[in-house]
Amino acid sequence: MRKEVIATLLAVSIQFFGVVWYISKLDSKVNILYDKFEKEQSQDVIENQVKMKLDLANLIKEVKQIKKQLREENNKNKEIMKQHENLFELLENTTNNNSTGYNYN
Repeated sequence: MRKEVIATLLAVSIQFFGVVWYISKLDSKVNILYDKFEKEQSQDVIENQVKMKLDLANLIKEVKQIKKQLREENNKNKEIMKQHENLFELLENTTNNNSTGYNYN
């Protein structure tokens, strides 16, 4: 009976150490995978930040171009308005000087 108890204790202790070894091996693999995941995530974050900075730089560049185009268009519109004013003045002067012409009033 004593041999059976010793054999049972030995079998249980071998199983216990086997389970501990297996769990520690799993824990090690999980830690390795977690570290790898963290590195990949940090690389992705850095990559996204670089992309965002590039996108922001491109956006700022495009906004500057749009502002420049708006200024140019505004200047063109001012020139057109001056030309229209001059034309209307010219028309007004010619209708006042030439009474035989058609009067819009």
